[in-house]
Amino acid sequence: MRITYTLMLLALCHFQAMGGAWPQPKSGGFFKLDQTFILASNFFDANGKVVPVQELNQATSSLYGEFGLSRRLTALAYLPFRVSNSVSAFAISQNGSPLDLQQRNTAFGDTDLGLKFGILLDGPVVLSARLHLGLPTGHADHHLGLPTGDGEFNQLLGLEAGLSLGSGWLSGGLAFNQRSGGFSDEWRLNLELGWSLARQRLLLVGKMMALQSLENGTAPEGNFLFSNNQSYVSPQLEIAWKPKKHLGIVYRLGTALDGSNIQAAPSHSLGAFLQIGH
Repeated sequence: MRITYTLMLLALCHFQAMGGAWPQPKSGGFFKLDQTFILASNFFDANGKVVPVQELNQATSSLYGEFGLSRRLTALAYLPFRVSNSVSAFAISQNGSPLDLQQRNTAFGDTDLGLKFGILLDGPVVLSARLHLGLPTGHADHHLGLPTGDGEFNQLLGLEAGLSLGSGWLSGGLAFNQRSGGFSDEWRLNLELGWSLARQRLLLVGKMMALQSLENGTAPEGNFLFSNNQSYVSPQLEIAWKPKKHLGIVYRLGTALDGSNIQAAPSHSLGAFLQIGH
């Protein structure tokens, strides 16, 4: 099977902080400043075939936060405060020399707000429910085809379960995402295995993410950034280092075993995080 790196766009960035199914403790929190990069010249088409496209460069600066409102209830927020998309176009000057003309759109992205509620907290197995609201705060209409948002409001409802493994944890979740604006509804699945080393200063996290479109919408396919009917199966690796008890840095690499209507290119994320109340 062909293995191709891919950017999972916002779907893989939202609400995937360390901790999985576990809510934050009351007045505790996790906050991350993140920078994600992609340089794509290939695309998974609707049939899952990798095809060449015009080179696209995307950089997303975001803030992610979890805060414990109570022992069971945690507030979540994802704010992509700077999304910069650019493509290169070539032209010939009057003297015959080539010109590289870069077209760019930089704007706010789509915001996600959510709640996580702990259903079972006191045993070795933790169960929680989550609700996310996707707000169309990005720049959806762009004359060069470089939007920073999809222009639709969506609601995601899911369940997550987690198991403590001493120095590690195992977590998984299933969610249904109801979309508007003619976009197809989606099923989302995530699995996560994490382990702490070096006196809990080094964290290694392996993830498997999957998204399956129900293909029940009328919005068009083919937009390189926010196409309808996107699907994928994506393993990911995160490595976090905590030089201080509450401060750390994290790097994430995403890959794809399969996909449709998404970019096929390396996805790299680098962030700094703060934990309080732990």
